Amino acid sequence: MPAPDTFWTYLGAVASYVAVLAVPGGLIGRAAGVRGWALAGLAPLLSYAVTGLAGPWLSTVGLPYNVFTAAACTLLLAGVAWGIRRLCLVRGWITPGAEEPPVVWSTRAQWSVAACVAVATALSIAVVLSARGGTTAVFQRWDTVFHANGIRYIADTGDGSLIGMGKINWYPDGSFYPNGYHLVGALVYQISGTSIPVTLNAITMPVAGIFALSMVALVRQMGGRAVFAGCTALIAAAATTGAYESVSSGLLPYALGIVLTPLTVVALQRFLVRPGVDTGLVFALSADGLLTAHSSALFGGVLFAAPLVLQRWYRSLRGLRVDGVPEGRNGLRVIGGDIVRTVPVMAAAVVFAAPQILGAIKFTSGSYPYQPWNSDLPVLSALNMLGTFQQVLHTPQLWLTVLLVVGVLAFRTLDRMRWLVLSAIGLSGLFVLVTSYGASPLVISLSRPWWNDRFRLMALAAIPLCLLAGHGMAELQRWTAQRIRSISWAKARPRVVSRLGIAAAAVVVAVTAVLTGGFYRTANATAVSFLYYNGPEGEVTPPVSPDEIAAMEFLGRMHIPPDEKVLNDRLDGTAWMYALTGVHPVAGHYDGGGPVSPDATYLALHFRDYDLDVRVREAIQRLKVRHVLVGSGSIAKGAPISPGLRDLMGSDFLQLVYRNPGAQIYTIIR
Repeated sequence: MPAPDTFWTYLGAVASYVAVLAVPGGLIGRAAGVRGWALAGLAPLLSYAVTGLAGPWLSTVGLPYNVFTAAACTLLLAGVAWGIRRLCLVRGWITPGAEEPPVVWSTRAQWSVAACVAVATALSIAVVLSARGGTTAVFQRWDTVFHANGIRYIADTGDGSLIGMGKINWYPDGSFYPNGYHLVGALVYQISGTSIPVTLNAITMPVAGIFALSMVALVRQMGGRAVFAGCTALIAAAATTGAYESVSSGLLPYALGIVLTPLTVVALQRFLVRPGVDTGLVFALSADGLLTAHSSALFGGVLFAAPLVLQRWYRSLRGLRVDGVPEGRNGLRVIGGDIVRTVPVMAAAVVFAAPQILGAIKFTSGSYPYQPWNSDLPVLSALNMLGTFQQVLHTPQLWLTVLLVVGVLAFRTLDRMRWLVLSAIGLSGLFVLVTSYGASPLVISLSRPWWNDRFRLMALAAIPLCLLAGHGMAELQRWTAQRIRSISWAKARPRVVSRLGIAAAAVVVAVTAVLTGGFYRTANATAVSFLYYNGPEGEVTPPVSPDEIAAMEFLGRMHIPPDEKVLNDRLDGTAWMYALTGVHPVAGHYDGGGPVSPDATYLALHFRDYDLDVRVREAIQRLKVRHVLVGSGSIAKGAPISPGLRDLMGSDFLQLVYRNPGAQIYTIIR
């Protein structure tokens, strides 16, 4: 049931989520020799890796997934990482240090960047809190009920398998789904003791803060300026098309994958600069973390980071300086060495994630329906969306466009990060293809990891675009400081000159905050509000109504045995029944495709013929149905209630036990 909407409830849930993100990954990363911003950034990804891998493997060996077994897996993996690294150090097989950032940040710069990440996280939390729809804050979009039921299922049963949580809808065998998001959510739910809606809100609130932290870790690892890192953190919290759009569409695991994607570069760069067992282990676990968070995140990470490798190889072929490579080494040797050393790392990642990979192969070769979106918007419209960071909202974010233009024009000062321009072109090009030529069979095939969905690909393209906009903001700071330094008054005051950098940064940040209306907080809250009020901008009729929630709360107090199911309509808000009460519905998701029980389908069509149809009575017995919950809303606008659940009032085989204006509960009496 929804918990009271209080400050302390949410604070406890958010604190639990932060602990689950920081502690497991932090222990493993530190044991593997990761320090500083790289450790802070990689910790969430490594946490998702260890929990996402632990659930399926624990299920394979017959052990439950819970806080204690997840902690045991974390300690085991951290111990292995520490032991391997220690052995390699003692034997002289590795010499740490080369993988650290090539540019030193001052203590003041470190604290300034940390402040920017804190502001970005506060902005993210403020956006989600101000976007909530009512005191219960139940998510309203399509897949959110599946994620909610999945978290509750894992927490209640300890089944961390890749098919288990699908049993709420696709019983008895379940359905494959990468469940790293849900495994972490189950830990937060158990630790915090809150409701599923509060747990989901807590996991969602800091999403742009995680995005900002990932961006900072990337810039730091690549040797970028602290101003660049801090500005990019703020841009990550301001851009609607970054983290917020995926959240607004209910693509919660996908949004998680997006905000973790920049960390691909952190793990990859550390391994390329200093190949070793320790950096290789972190790289392998990072790849698995993306895979367990969302399967498309690994594909997106490869596409995002590929230009970094191409730049490295191009420079080596031209005989230019390459990080981690002695001067004079042949370019072909550099390329061959990178490939040869990466193969065993990827092989290890495949072994770790064998359940996910084998499950994905089996799932994609099955009969589950795949329906492309077939978008055909004009190319200029697609380019306008990219450049103005605007897709679900009517108002473009023009000040981010200005910063993006400045960043692109100043690409030469990106130094080691010039590959970002190529990454932006490639990912933006993929977005344009799907947006403008989505019906093409070739485009459908290329974009299948993202379900041919332009909204998902916009979020992926936003990663390098946000970095370039952050670079533009940092270049404005550099230009401002240089102009002031050139003034004779400033030249005569060395003490003033020494503080111009931080002063110029503060001015640029303040001006940007004013021009963007608090980094577009209100606009982003409007976008995220769609998560709570399903449908286009301006529609405020939630499919999960307060009346249905009240009925489900009453149902939860009826002490229904766990092996019984409650008959409900597939498209109304009652699909949230399990997440809110622990009572198993007949329809546990709005999705009626795939291996849905034939009994569930038949009852939706013919239940009202209970007295006349023996097949109905047999289906009721097989599913152990003794109660019926009829709601009023619909996830599909204008869709009528299923024929079998219409006009049940007055049926002599039912007894009405609860009623409010939007829901009724019946008991089958014979």
